[in-house]
Parts: sequence; structure tokens; C-alpha cells
Amino acid sequence: MKWSQIPKDMKEQIWEAVDMAFVVGQGGKNSVLASAAKKWKDFKSTLTRHYILPYTNDREKLSQPPETYKFIEKAQWDAFVASRLSKDFESVHSQHAQIREKLECNHRLSRKGYAGLEDELEETMPGVEIDRSTLWKRARQDKHGNIPDPRHSA
Repeated sequence: MKWSQIPKDMKEQIWEAVDMAFVVGQGGKNSVLASAAKKWKDFKSTLTRHYILPYTNDREKLSQPPETYKFIEKAQWDAFVASRLSKDFESVHSQHAQIREKLECNHRLSRKGYAGLEDELEETMPGVEIDRSTLWKRARQDKHGNIPDPRHSA
């Protein structure tokens, strides 16, 4: 299930739980829900990469949710596994793998991500407009300010 398909009342419950546990103003609701959407997508990706794709030929391993995630109901798990083993998903997955394979210059941002890099640049370069090309270059620079040549990497 995509984040856009999650019922609004469920998203509201997520917001209320976060708002009760942390000091977040009403203006932070969109950020909290955007973060929840990202975590939802990451969680599905983790399940797919670690618990489904390695066992596509072992239906026994796919018959139950992983021990680590006991909160996943069997019906939900079965539907999720079926969606990940579908021809549609396989097609999209292989297309993305091909695109990823062609990528020559990986970013070097770690957990900071582009948002963190942009914040860092705004602090060090006040008043300068930071465009996408600047972010792209800075994201790929090593500690000496060089962008490694992909033809010479191991």
C-alpha cells in the first residue's frame, strides 16, 4: 500500500501520537507526515530487500512475517509478498536496477542528504542562491573538493 492510499484518519493518528510525545507546533504537521511517508517507503524497501527477494524460490520462508516484525498480520504479509512477487513489481524493480547501474557518480552525503547539505551551504554562503547544479557537485566532492573520475574507480 502506498502512503497516498493510507486512510486520512490513520495519518491523523500518527500525527497525534507524535504531537503528544514531542513538542511540535501545528506548523510541523506536514514535516512529520512527510517523514512518516519516507519511513513507510523505507520500511517496505527493507522488507523487500531483506525478507522477500532473497527467498523468491523458498515459499516456506515467505509464508510467515519475519520474526523481527511480529506485529505484521499474516494477511497483510501475504498481500505484501504477493505484490512484491507480481510481474508489475518485477518489471519496475528491474527498470530501476538498470537505471541505478548506469549511475557513474554517487553522492557522498551519508545521512545528511541533500537537505542537510543545502542547510550547511546556506550557513557557509549566506545570501548566495544555491541551485541544483551546486548541490549536485558538492554532493559528489571528496574531502579535497575533487569529484572522483568514475573511469578510474575500482
